[in-house]
Amino acid sequence: RSLSAGEPRARPAGPSSGREGGRRKRTTFSKAQLELLVRAFEKEPYPGIALREQLSSLTDIPESRIQ
Repeated sequence: RSLSAGEPRARPAGPSSGREGGRRKRTTFSKAQLELLVRAFEKEPYPGIALREQLSSLTDIPESRIQ
């Protein structure tokens, strides 16, 4: 049957819907990494690029994942 103008079209489900390549894998943190990040974010809830780069080097987590 054909769709009328008022009916929404179905969107394909799956990892490719919405964004090319799907979602990024969830980052998992070790206990030591998590403790360091929690302490840092308690002191500075909105860290600048310099602090994020420092945390990245201390934790071996990419700076783009430290938000």
